[in-house]
Amino acid sequence: MAFFEARLGEITESDRANLTRFAERRLAAAGAPPSCGEDITQRAFHAVLIGVETDEGGRKPRLVDLSNKPAFLNYMRGIISSLVYAMTHKRMFHRGHNEWDDNIAAPNSDSHSPANQAALRELADKLFPQLRLNAPGRLLPTIAAWESVFLESDRIPAPGHRKYVREVRELAQKVLPELGDLRPIKNKKPNTERH
Repeated sequence: MAFFEARLGEITESDRANLTRFAERRLAAAGAPPSCGEDITQRAFHAVLIGVETDEGGRKPRLVDLSNKPAFLNYMRGIISSLVYAMTHKRMFHRGHNEWDDNIAAPNSDSHSPANQAALRELADKLFPQLRLNAPGRLLPTIAAWESVFLESDRIPAPGHRKYVREVRELAQKVLPELGDLRPIKNKKPNTERH
């Protein structure tokens, strides 16, 4: 905690602005509106704060990530990249990989419509059996952990080694094109309610 507080105390407004610009570039590269950059940056800091202060998830930096300010900033860029990836890919599932839709609730929001929830369940029903079929045994606990939170979270839990999360994500990217047509979801009314 002391190392984290030291690194956090070193972060300047300029550093935060640079991280926000980094998030905006990542969003733009993913075809998403860069206006969410500041929100993504705040979520990244919040995730680390939750991870450091509680045992209820969040991101837990290693000592090497807190060794100095450049290492910590690099760690934060990694979290931002991960959040952008999760946010843009979950939304692409909702839109059938066609376009960005700001009417779909933000990641980790409980305000998904019943149609969106049904489509995510359909995706899960297709995705997870294929993942288990194609995965080596060491990835099965990570796949099971992800399946248990798939509808509620954009994060893949890491019950084992953190590198297994990356391997499962890469496997999912290979398996998705084999799943066939993923129905795009179109909301009849924009969902502006936030919880």
